[in-house]
Amino acid sequence: MKIGPLEISFRRKQSEQKSHEDFTPQDAAFSGTLPRTNYPYGRDIRQGLDSNVIMSPVSWIMRTFTEAEPVVQARRNDRWAEVDPHRLTDLLKLPNAFYDGDALFKSLVISYCLDGNGYIRKRRNSIGRVVELWYVPHWMIEPKWPNDGSTFISHYEFRPGSGAREDIAPDDVVHLRFGLDPRNTRKGFSPLRPLLREIFTDEEASNFAAAILKNQGFPGVVISPKEGMSQTREAAKAVKDRFTNHFTGDRRGEPFVATQPTDLHSFGFNAQQIQLTALRDVSEERVCAAIGLPAAVVGFGAGLQSVKVGATMRELVRLARVNVINPMARTFGTGLTAQLLTDFNAQPRRFRVVFDMSDVSVFAEDEIEREERIMERVDGGVMTVADAQDELGMTVDESQQVYLRDSNKVAVPANQDPALPMPVSRMNGDGDLLTMLNNADTGSPTE
Repeated sequence: MKIGPLEISFRRKQSEQKSHEDFTPQDAAFSGTLPRTNYPYGRDIRQGLDSNVIMSPVSWIMRTFTEAEPVVQARRNDRWAEVDPHRLTDLLKLPNAFYDGDALFKSLVISYCLDGNGYIRKRRNSIGRVVELWYVPHWMIEPKWPNDGSTFISHYEFRPGSGAREDIAPDDVVHLRFGLDPRNTRKGFSPLRPLLREIFTDEEASNFAAAILKNQGFPGVVISPKEGMSQTREAAKAVKDRFTNHFTGDRRGEPFVATQPTDLHSFGFNAQQIQLTALRDVSEERVCAAIGLPAAVVGFGAGLQSVKVGATMRELVRLARVNVINPMARTFGTGLTAQLLTDFNAQPRRFRVVFDMSDVSVFAEDEIEREERIMERVDGGVMTVADAQDELGMTVDESQQVYLRDSNKVAVPANQDPALPMPVSRMNGDGDLLTMLNNADTGSPTE
C-alpha cells in the first residue's frame, strides 16, 4: 500500500531523537516566557506529551470525547434530522487508509487541549473533491499572512521536519480554535500555557523524588574517616565508588563494611521529609481547572479529597460534560461545518455537523434522566408527542402534533378566576356543559 506524503513526514519526525542542544522552537507547543521570569519553562516541558500532570486529564477527554459519533444533519420543516448516508460522515469515520476517525479526533483533542489549536489537512483528487483527511500536529503548522495585513490568512506554513517547508492554501486546512489568542488572533488560545511553572514544578518534584529513590531511598550520605584518621584523595574516591556501586539503586539496603574507622551521616533530611504531595496537588488542581475538568474524575488525589467532603462522582462527571465535552463538541462541530461541510454540500446553512452523545457510556445516566424529563413534559401536557420524538432523536410523526391531557381537567384562561364557570363563548361544541349546569340548578333531568 502506498504511503501518503504526510505519513512519511510524520514517521520521519518521530524517528528524529533531538538532543536538548538541537532543540528548535517548533518542537514546543509552549514557547516563550512567563511574567516576572526569563526562564524558558516551555523549553523543558517541550510539547507536554510526556508530562503526566497534563496527559492524565487530556487522556480522559480523549477516551470520552471519541465515544461520540460525528454525524451530518439537515434542517427540514424547522427540525434537524440525521442524513444517513452522507459522504462526510463516511470520511470522518475513515479519513485515510492508515488510521480511522477515532485516532483522528483523539489526536485533535491533544492539540486542542495543549495548544488551543487543532489542524486537519484536506487531500483532494484530480477534480478537487476532498478524499482524505490528515491530522497535523500543532507544532508543524502555522498560519501566515502578508505584512500589510491585506489578507487575514494567506496560507499555512507546514514544517514536517528536516528543514522542509510547504505552503498550504487556507481552503485545504480545517483549523479548530479554542477561542482566539489576543496576542495572535489567527490562532486559538492555549489554556495550559499560563501554567508552565506549575507543570515544570510537578516534573521537577517527580524527578527529585525519583533521583532520591534511585540513589538510596534518602538524600546523599557523608562518608568521613574517624577523628584522627587521614585518607588520600584516591582512597576517598575508591570508597565513594564502592558505596555507589554496591549500596544504591537496586542494591540499596545491603550492609556496608568499612576497612577502617569510618563515620556515615545522612545528609540533610530523611525520606519522610521529602513527601511532595501538597506541592504536586497544586499542579494537578490548576491544570484540571484550566482544562475545565474536575480533578477527581481523572483520579488525581487532589480531586478525590473533594469527593470525600460532599461532591459525588456522578455530579463531577456531569460537570465534566458541561465544562469540557459539550463545549468541545460544539466547537468541533461548528468548525467542521464551516470549514469542511462546504466541500460536500452546496447549501451549508441547511446542514451541520454535530456529535451524537447518546452512546457515550460515562453520560448514560444523564441521558436516562433527560428522557425521563421529556416524558414527564409529555405526560404533563406541556410538550407535544411530535416534539418529544424530535428531542429523543426518533423519527417524527407529524400527525402526533398533539398534547396528552386528562379529560377531567378544564382549561381556564389566565385572566379568569378558576372558581367562576367558563363563559359560553369559551365552550367547546354547542354548550352542552352549560345546559347540564342549568338543568342541575332547576332540578330538571339530564340525559
